[in-house]
Amino acid sequence: MTNKVVHLVYSFGCGGLEKVIANLINHSSNYDVEHVLISLTDDISMINQVNKKIKVLILDKRPGNDIKTHVKLFSLLKELRPLVINTYNFGTIEYHLVAKMAGVPIRVHSDHGRGGDDPAGKNKSHNMFRKFIANFITEYIVVSYDLFQWISNDIRVKRSKLSLIFNGVVVPHSEEFVGDKVKTFVTVGRLDKVKNQQLLINAFAQAVTTIPDFEQCTLNIVGDGPLLNELQRQIESLKMQEHIHLLGFRDDITDILNNSDVFVLSSVYEAMPMTILEAMANKTPVICTNVGGISQFITEEQTWFVESNNCDALTNKLNEVREDNESQLIKVNNAYQLVKEKYAMQQMVKAYMAKYSIKKKI
Repeated sequence: MTNKVVHLVYSFGCGGLEKVIANLINHSSNYDVEHVLISLTDDISMINQVNKKIKVLILDKRPGNDIKTHVKLFSLLKELRPLVINTYNFGTIEYHLVAKMAGVPIRVHSDHGRGGDDPAGKNKSHNMFRKFIANFITEYIVVSYDLFQWISNDIRVKRSKLSLIFNGVVVPHSEEFVGDKVKTFVTVGRLDKVKNQQLLINAFAQAVTTIPDFEQCTLNIVGDGPLLNELQRQIESLKMQEHIHLLGFRDDITDILNNSDVFVLSSVYEAMPMTILEAMANKTPVICTNVGGISQFITEEQTWFVESNNCDALTNKLNEVREDNESQLIKVNNAYQLVKEKYAMQQMVKAYMAKYSIKKKI
């Protein structure tokens, strides 16, 4: 009998979390598992990232508290009879009580961040609710050291049910990195306040207008989200349409990285961003703000750190990296080796399947 795993998400739109779930599904063919995706809302624009045929169900949750969604999920779980339910982030954690009532034996929750509306994790009502719901969770997974400390010390989840599983990426066999004069910068991520693309746009515009030869450079912003129109207006107000381009959602990230000279992440908070791992696996130099759990899984041996919310510092760092080909070579090779040794896809899939109590096919 094949083991069913239900992945319950708030949505399956553009984002790193969704990419992690897609990767987990795509690379578990050697295991005796059948995946089912249930989305609370109808945004499933990233479903084409899943290359296996799976059942996808939408609960059409209304904004705010919607008890009908709990009833629908209960009925679905009774019908599907999964071995495992895996919820993700704060938007779905409340449904573990429903899962327990429906008789799902293994109830997993994965936190990939503290929540977009509370990146500091200080919302008392949210934290109290997490602590209560944790009683109905059998396995609590986090993706970074800072989240592990937060869930352990602030939420006080028992260490016996708390695990740290790093995100994993496909690590291709890569050609030797040959740096050239930097012309193309890129960032990838949901267009959201926590990603702080506004800072990157301002810093890049400042570099173009104040640094000799920087006007030859371009910045590509890949992703979709609620700030799309606002970012477009910002670019227009700075008269940067020739230099900064919004590419929207793309599913050819590897090709984009291969055609870029430097990857930049300007977030105000991150736990363990998939985009950094993908860039390092593709030997693209990385600049990132030193926030959240980033400095706990990579160091300045692999990347360039910059202070968060400091436009001048980011402007200077963009130019420093553009001109320092020797450091690019060293950091890129260090980053590739780190990803290959610690953050490869197979390790992530194996860890999740162990938590699901699912073994490889014989």
